Amino acid sequence: MKNIFKKIVVLCLALLFVQNLAADEQSDLKNRFLDKINEVILIVEDKKLSKDERNRNIIRVLTPMFDFELMAKLSLGNTWRELSKENAQKFVDLYVERMKQSYSAKIDAYEDEKVEVKKIEQPQSNRIALVTDLVSKSEKLEIVYKYHKPKTKTPSKDEWLIYDVEILGVSILKTDRAQFKEFLQTKSIIELMDALAKQS
Repeated sequence: MKNIFKKIVVLCLALLFVQNLAADEQSDLKNRFLDKINEVILIVEDKKLSKDERNRNIIRVLTPMFDFELMAKLSLGNTWRELSKENAQKFVDLYVERMKQSYSAKIDAYEDEKVEVKKIEQPQSNRIALVTDLVSKSEKLEIVYKYHKPKTKTPSKDEWLIYDVEILGVSILKTDRAQFKEFLQTKSIIELMDALAKQS
């Protein structure tokens, strides 16, 4: 009976340790996210910068947070497997440029909004969802940043990386995948890359 009791105690302590680690990791991720957001806001509010300088600085700050290669891969679904190494890299480059332009366009509409973290969800040990509100004078816009933790850390990237963003419940990744899937029903992947290149 004593042995069973000891095992239960050890198990409880182990679970508590794991929960504490997860809480610390979530707290670190939240603080790093808010630090990055504040850095972006300072750049946006710097009136001395030209639009191009502003955008370059913002992309420099945000790029380490995002797993663009995974986002590009997931957006293509099974078609990704058909790409040569050269075309896979070309598609990633085009996808990244598309994301940068989309973010730059959203920055143009910035009007003193604030970002508030509402809660943090961790459905798996290597998945975290940061649920935030983008708060303006007239409304709140819920934005969920979905992170994953790669098995191997890339030197130029953060430990946790964003692979999808949901705005009011609409996933950017799923939207891209639906659009690309529809395009590829009648056209080739090369034509898709040509279309993306024309947008940049």
